[in-house]
Amino acid sequence: MAALGLASRLKHKVTIQEPNVVDNGKGGRKPPAGEAAWRDVAVNVPAEVYPLRGGEALSLGVERATEIYRVTIRKRLGLTPKHRLVWQGIALNIKTAPPCTDGQSNVMTCESGALG
Repeated sequence: MAALGLASRLKHKVTIQEPNVVDNGKGGRKPPAGEAAWRDVAVNVPAEVYPLRGGEALSLGVERATEIYRVTIRKRLGLTPKHRLVWQGIALNIKTAPPCTDGQSNVMTCESGALG
C-alpha cells in the first residue's frame, strides 16, 4: 500500500538535467560549441513538488528572490547536487540529494532563483 500512496502524490512532472560540459583545453570546462549548458537526463518524471519557503539571495551584487522546495520522485540512483530539475519552466538547483532510505523514493531539497 505504501507504493500506492507514493504514486498518488506524484502529480507533477519534472525534467532531470546534468551539466553539458567538456574540457576547454585550458583547465576549465564549458558547453560544447552551439550546445546548451544543460542536457536532459530524463523527462516527464513523476514528482511531488512542495514549496517550503521563500527568501532572497545576493548573487554577483544582484538581489534575487529565491524559493526552497521539497521534491520527491521515485527511487533513482545517481542523483547528486550536480544535477538540477526543471519544473514548469523553473530551474531547481538540487541542494541535498540524500540516498534513498525507504527503498521507494528520493526526497531532495531544491532552490530556485539563487543563480539567476
